[in-house]
Amino acid sequence: MKTWCIISLAYLGIVVGKPATDVGLPLKTSEIIKTRNRRQDTSEVCDFGADTDLIMCGWTNRNGSALRWELGAGTLSNWLGGPTKDASGGEEAEKGGYVFFETSLLAAPVMRVDDITIREGQNAYMESPMLGSTGPEGKCIGFSFSLDGLSASGLRVVLQPVGKDGRPESFFRVLWGSKDPTNKMWVYSEVLYTYNRNHQIVFEGIAKDLPDPHRKYRGYVAVDNIVIKPGSECKGHCTFEGGFCGWINEENDDFDWSLGRGSRNPSTGPATDRSSFMYGGMEGGYAFIDSSYPRRPGDVARLSSQEFEPTGPDTPLCLRFWTHMFGNGIGTLSVLLSDTRERQDQEIWSLTGEAGNAWYQAEVSVSSSNNYKIVLMGKVGKNNLGDIAIDDISLTPGSCPTAPQIAAPGSGDCTFEVDECGWSNVVSRERMDDIDWERTSGQSVRTTARDHTLGTEKGYLMTLARSTVQRPGTRAWFTSRDLKPSASTRCLSFWFIMNEPFIDNAGPSLGALTIYTRSGMESDAPMKPVWRLYNHQGPEWQYAQALIQDPNDMIIIEGIWGSSRSNGFIAFDDITFFGGSCSTMPSGAMVRTGECRFERDMCGWKNATEKSSPSWRMATSTRRPANLADKTFGSPDGYIYYDLFNQMLGSNMVRLASPLIQGSEEQQICLSFWYAAFGAGDSALMQVIRQDNSSSNNEMEKIWSLEVKNVDTTRPLWMPAQVTVDSNTDFHIILEGQATNGGFAVDDITFTPGSCPTRPEKAEIKNQELQST
Repeated sequence: MKTWCIISLAYLGIVVGKPATDVGLPLKTSEIIKTRNRRQDTSEVCDFGADTDLIMCGWTNRNGSALRWELGAGTLSNWLGGPTKDASGGEEAEKGGYVFFETSLLAAPVMRVDDITIREGQNAYMESPMLGSTGPEGKCIGFSFSLDGLSASGLRVVLQPVGKDGRPESFFRVLWGSKDPTNKMWVYSEVLYTYNRNHQIVFEGIAKDLPDPHRKYRGYVAVDNIVIKPGSECKGHCTFEGGFCGWINEENDDFDWSLGRGSRNPSTGPATDRSSFMYGGMEGGYAFIDSSYPRRPGDVARLSSQEFEPTGPDTPLCLRFWTHMFGNGIGTLSVLLSDTRERQDQEIWSLTGEAGNAWYQAEVSVSSSNNYKIVLMGKVGKNNLGDIAIDDISLTPGSCPTAPQIAAPGSGDCTFEVDECGWSNVVSRERMDDIDWERTSGQSVRTTARDHTLGTEKGYLMTLARSTVQRPGTRAWFTSRDLKPSASTRCLSFWFIMNEPFIDNAGPSLGALTIYTRSGMESDAPMKPVWRLYNHQGPEWQYAQALIQDPNDMIIIEGIWGSSRSNGFIAFDDITFFGGSCSTMPSGAMVRTGECRFERDMCGWKNATEKSSPSWRMATSTRRPANLADKTFGSPDGYIYYDLFNQMLGSNMVRLASPLIQGSEEQQICLSFWYAAFGAGDSALMQVIRQDNSSSNNEMEKIWSLEVKNVDTTRPLWMPAQVTVDSNTDFHIILEGQATNGGFAVDDITFTPGSCPTRPEKAEIKNQELQST
């Protein structure tokens, strides 16, 4: 509430601070940037010029606003702030202009109360020229935006009414908003609105609250390519005040959707449109199905959008609209995704029955690999008291959990604001974890946090619980139940936090967050990791995606605590599924074949020696060499080792083979791992061998070799190792070892693209090949 109070004061025009010129760019900037504020028709795209000729196109900072939007360009970004490129994306993007708000800046102090400095107006406001009535068809605001940095909190597009005296009114209307970082990319968005009086459009850059410890860190909210164009150019958007905005009543149904301003029957339908219901006023309309005579139960009306091009695999859209379903005879409202190539309809959202005499917002993710249309289908219920109304349709970039959640049972989507939506912790009869995931509000979390859905401390999220007997490696499983069957691959998206505020000298040790898929309900069914991150990732919510190859697999979300004691926070929120073959986000969460931390099993690595012979084995709390703790979390297990005693050197090699690793377009990859040598003898040896799977004789090449005589084994310590592996053909990696009194332990095997120098240097091999046996 505190943030909104500050905003309200700003809109009332009582923000006091230094004159705008005192908080602008340094004086020297004017010697390099020649800025102009020439008037420009808002129907023309404002690209803010180029680095040597930056312009505001008639947009201005609000008079009296303590903080300002500044002109910038990529060539100036490391000096003055802002993105490194503008939104054009072309060869000249570094020189292109934009406007940005540096969110780490503080407004000048205006007073002191009891030795406390009071500052007001901690956001920045950029206003359009005065605009008149939009007309019933409305206006479409198009723009690109970018948010980055710990101090940046969001961007809002606001409609500011202007009185007859030319001064802003005391109220305003939020047309659009986003609080999520864009990962240093530009995102294009549009918003359609109508208004029948003089007004201005305001871009509000939002910074973190003053008490927030991250407010001091650099960050920005940037905007580019602003245009205010005819409402018809906001494809798919509609307020229904000037017609159906390109939405078409289909012919092959039973009746049509109608336009209305208010119901003629107080027992069904809305009294006003959604905006009038929320903000008052007389202008406004909506679309509805009229269930009165001659309609019969089961009659269907279909309203179809214009045809859209396919969405990208990583760029779904969020369809939002408002619905009013009031009356004793309410039937069903459904949203269908109509594939125009395959001529198939897929139901992605559906709600049946009365929902009360009020407008409610609905949302659902939209994605398609083919051209498609969105169809809103209304079905008449049991009697003539079943008018269903819709209003204010919009499409915005990104996925969103289905709302309300009952509109997509079994979809797996969940905001956790009401309950767990069918997700649950593992039940006791198959329990293979130690603790639980807990649905908690931000207020009850020891580390102050806001949920992602609402962005407040009152919102709910899922957090990894702690235990009084917790040890490194303690884990929790959260599983999906009864997901709706699907015939194609789909993408799981969610938001997460992995924050370890205090990191000791031993390094990050927060834990891990992993997404597994599992075929079947049996507890011993194999689990496949499809997304995984370790330890500290930052204090803010981050977006994540994981590809679910088999859409009918069970999903398991696993959290593991590391050795960090009562320090840190692992949480997730806003689970959403959408169709398509998406890429893994962030890229560091990708799980490659052969990678393994050995927390649960060997990840497909297998001993390649006879069962009666010594072999590599998993460490356990009761059986491990020299009481060595694992590298990942410091737990007593969670790595592999071999320990040989009284063996004739070379007589019993132990070999561990990776699963088959597919060749890739990358000619080389870097194999990294950690090793620890132990034992009293000095004859132990470990080697890494690449076995080519494409040749007829499975040619083997030794690529890394280390003898224990070159290592201090008085106290086993984990040491880093790496080596370049050719990846242009299919291959296996083989870990080979020998010893007479001791051995080696290995942990945290990973692969990354590109070559790397061999480490340690003493393990380097010079062009030596072995023949397979």
